[in-house]
Amino acid sequence: MRYRTTIMPLIFAIAAAAGLPAASAQQAAAPQPGDIASLADLPSDIRLVIGPDVSDRGGPFAAGCVSSNGEPHSRFASARMNADTAQVTIERGGIAHYFDTLDFRQVNGRWVHVPKQPKK
Repeated sequence: MRYRTTIMPLIFAIAAAAGLPAASAQQAAAPQPGDIASLADLPSDIRLVIGPDVSDRGGPFAAGCVSSNGEPHSRFASARMNADTAQVTIERGGIAHYFDTLDFRQVNGRWVHVPKQPKK
């Protein structure tokens, strides 16, 4: 019985602390300046490079190799834009399901795709 008075407050403290990471994780998920929520919010130069067969965030998407309803195998995941640079992340489906990040730079008022450099 003498351990109950020592252990119970400790258990309550651990249980209360367990909720703290979830609350701070929600705060980290808040949109930041420059975050883009939809394909429609991207400049037309960038949308042209991405192509027409990309579903918007949360839209229909075939993450596997089979698309029974004709869904696209690519989906907009996120984008971040600064004054003269942008990064767009696309989710790609199929056997090798992965995320691809495309880099863009503004040159003479137009958004230009910057291809990834091969790793040496």
